[in-house]
Amino acid sequence: MIRTARWANLGLGHATNINGFADRIRAWHYGEIEVCRGELHAIYPRWWTKFSSQWEAWWDSYLRKPPEDVCRFYYALPRRVLDYLIVVCVQAGPKTQFKTFFRGVRLVDEIAAIWRVKAIVCQATNPRLNERLLKRLGYVRHAFSLGENHYISRLA
Repeated sequence: MIRTARWANLGLGHATNINGFADRIRAWHYGEIEVCRGELHAIYPRWWTKFSSQWEAWWDSYLRKPPEDVCRFYYALPRRVLDYLIVVCVQAGPKTQFKTFFRGVRLVDEIAAIWRVKAIVCQATNPRLNERLLKRLGYVRHAFSLGENHYISRLA
Protein backbone atom coordinates (compact mmCIF):
# COMPACT_ATOMS: atom_id res chain seq x y z
CA MET A 1 0.00 0.00 0.00
CA ILE A 2 1.42 3.38 -0.96
CA ARG A 3 0.55 6.42 1.12
CA THR A 4 0.61 10.00 0.06
CA ALA A 5 2.93 12.53 1.68
CA ARG A 6 2.01 13.53 5.21
CA TRP A 7 2.34 17.04 6.55
CA ALA A 8 2.98 15.80 10.12
CA ASN A 9 6.26 14.14 9.14
CA LEU A 10 7.32 16.32 6.25
CA GLY A 11 11.03 15.92 5.63
CA LEU A 12 11.62 13.22 8.26
CA GLY A 13 11.50 10.15 6.02
CA HIS A 14 10.32 6.75 7.27
CA ALA A 15 11.55 3.30 8.30
CA THR A 16 10.55 0.07 6.61
CA ASN A 17 11.83 -2.32 9.27
CA ILE A 18 12.63 -2.16 12.97
CA ASN A 19 16.08 -3.74 13.09
CA GLY A 20 17.74 -1.79 10.30
CA PHE A 21 16.45 1.58 11.50
CA ALA A 22 16.75 1.24 15.30
CA ASP A 23 19.02 4.29 15.64
CA ARG A 24 16.66 6.46 13.62
CA ILE A 25 13.61 5.19 15.52
CA ARG A 26 15.34 6.01 18.82
CA ALA A 27 15.54 9.65 17.67
CA TRP A 28 11.79 9.91 16.92
CA HIS A 29 9.72 10.85 19.97
CA TYR A 30 6.44 10.75 18.05
CA GLY A 31 5.50 8.31 15.35
CA GLU A 32 2.97 6.31 13.39
CA ILE A 33 3.23 2.59 12.74
CA GLU A 34 1.34 1.40 9.69
CA VAL A 35 0.61 -2.33 9.43
CA CYS A 36 -0.97 -3.77 6.27
CA ARG A 37 -2.24 -7.33 5.98
CA GLY A 38 -0.31 -8.48 9.05
CA GLU A 39 3.05 -7.01 7.98
CA LEU A 40 4.84 -3.77 8.78
CA HIS A 41 4.39 -1.31 5.94
CA ALA A 42 6.33 1.61 7.45
CA ILE A 43 7.06 3.61 10.59
CA TYR A 44 6.65 7.32 10.06
CA PRO A 45 8.11 9.88 12.47
CA ARG A 46 6.03 12.90 13.36
CA TRP A 47 7.05 16.42 14.35
CA TRP A 48 4.37 16.45 17.06
CA THR A 49 2.10 13.95 18.75
CA LYS A 50 -1.24 12.92 17.33
CA PHE A 51 -4.07 14.53 19.25
CA SER A 52 -7.09 12.32 19.61
CA SER A 53 -10.52 12.74 21.17
CA GLN A 54 -13.78 10.82 21.48
CA TRP A 55 -15.22 13.03 18.75
CA GLU A 56 -12.38 12.16 16.35
CA ALA A 57 -12.76 8.45 17.15
CA TRP A 58 -16.45 8.67 16.30
CA TRP A 59 -15.66 10.64 13.13
CA ASP A 60 -13.08 8.04 12.04
CA SER A 61 -15.34 5.09 12.75
CA TYR A 62 -18.26 6.40 10.70
CA LEU A 63 -16.87 8.73 8.07
CA ARG A 64 -13.13 8.15 7.54
CA LYS A 65 -12.65 4.39 7.55
CA PRO A 66 -9.10 3.18 6.85
CA PRO A 67 -8.58 0.83 3.90
CA GLU A 68 -9.24 -2.87 4.38
CA ASP A 69 -6.86 -4.73 6.70
CA VAL A 70 -4.80 -1.66 7.61
CA CYS A 71 -4.07 -0.62 11.19
CA ARG A 72 -2.25 2.54 12.29
CA PHE A 73 -0.75 2.95 15.75
CA TYR A 74 0.21 6.47 16.86
CA TYR A 75 2.69 6.59 19.72
CA ALA A 76 4.40 9.28 21.76
CA LEU A 77 7.40 9.31 24.02
CA PRO A 78 7.07 12.65 25.84
CA ARG A 79 10.38 14.36 26.52
CA ARG A 80 9.32 15.01 30.13
CA VAL A 81 8.63 11.31 30.84
CA LEU A 82 11.10 9.18 28.89
CA ASP A 83 10.23 6.07 30.90
CA TYR A 84 6.76 5.61 29.39
CA LEU A 85 5.64 5.03 25.84
CA ILE A 86 2.09 6.21 25.21
CA VAL A 87 -0.14 4.65 22.56
CA VAL A 88 -2.13 7.74 21.68
CA CYS A 89 -4.47 6.37 19.05
CA VAL A 90 -5.09 3.24 17.01
CA GLN A 91 -7.01 3.45 13.76
CA ALA A 92 -8.42 0.26 12.29
CA GLY A 93 -11.25 -0.40 9.91
CA PRO A 94 -14.10 -2.86 10.41
CA LYS A 95 -12.37 -5.40 8.15
CA THR A 96 -9.00 -5.24 9.88
CA GLN A 97 -7.92 -8.74 10.83
CA PHE A 98 -6.70 -9.64 14.30
CA LYS A 99 -3.27 -10.66 12.97
CA THR A 100 -2.79 -7.11 11.64
CA PHE A 101 -3.74 -5.57 14.98
CA PHE A 102 -1.59 -8.10 16.87
CA ARG A 103 1.44 -7.36 14.67
CA GLY A 104 1.01 -3.66 15.43
CA VAL A 105 0.92 -4.36 19.17
CA ARG A 106 4.15 -6.36 18.88
CA LEU A 107 5.78 -3.52 16.90
CA VAL A 108 4.87 -1.11 19.70
CA ASP A 109 6.58 -3.54 22.09
CA GLU A 110 9.69 -3.56 19.89
CA ILE A 111 9.82 0.24 19.79
CA ALA A 112 9.47 0.26 23.59
CA ALA A 113 12.42 -2.13 23.76
CA ILE A 114 14.49 0.17 21.54
CA TRP A 115 13.74 3.07 23.90
CA ARG A 116 14.18 0.85 27.01
CA VAL A 117 11.02 2.24 28.59
CA LYS A 118 9.51 0.91 31.81
CA ALA A 119 5.93 0.70 30.57
CA ILE A 120 3.50 1.24 27.71
CA VAL A 121 0.34 3.17 28.58
CA CYS A 122 -2.92 3.42 26.64
CA GLN A 123 -6.57 4.31 27.02
CA ALA A 124 -8.87 1.73 25.41
CA THR A 125 -12.21 3.26 24.47
CA ASN A 126 -13.24 0.92 21.66
CA PRO A 127 -15.85 -1.65 22.74
CA ARG A 128 -14.02 -4.29 20.67
CA LEU A 129 -11.05 -3.96 23.06
CA ASN A 130 -12.27 -5.77 26.13
CA GLU A 131 -10.35 -6.46 29.32
CA ARG A 132 -9.80 -10.12 28.46
CA LEU A 133 -8.10 -9.27 25.15
CA LEU A 134 -5.93 -6.57 26.70
CA LYS A 135 -4.91 -8.91 29.50
CA ARG A 136 -3.92 -11.48 26.89
CA LEU A 137 -1.74 -8.81 25.23
CA GLY A 138 -0.05 -8.00 28.57
CA TYR A 139 -2.05 -4.94 29.65
CA VAL A 140 -3.71 -4.47 33.02
CA ARG A 141 -5.93 -1.68 34.38
CA HIS A 142 -4.33 1.22 36.22
CA ALA A 143 -5.06 4.87 37.09
CA PHE A 144 -8.50 4.02 38.42
CA SER A 145 -9.07 7.65 39.39
CA LEU A 146 -9.06 8.61 35.67
CA GLY A 147 -11.71 6.08 34.67
CA GLU A 148 -12.02 2.43 33.93
CA ASN A 149 -10.36 2.27 30.51
CA HIS A 150 -6.71 3.10 31.30
CA TYR A 151 -4.27 0.23 30.79
CA ILE A 152 -0.55 -0.32 31.29
CA SER A 153 1.93 -2.95 30.19
CA ARG A 154 4.90 -2.96 32.57
CA LEU A 155 8.16 -3.94 30.92
CA ALA A 156 10.85 -3.34 33.54
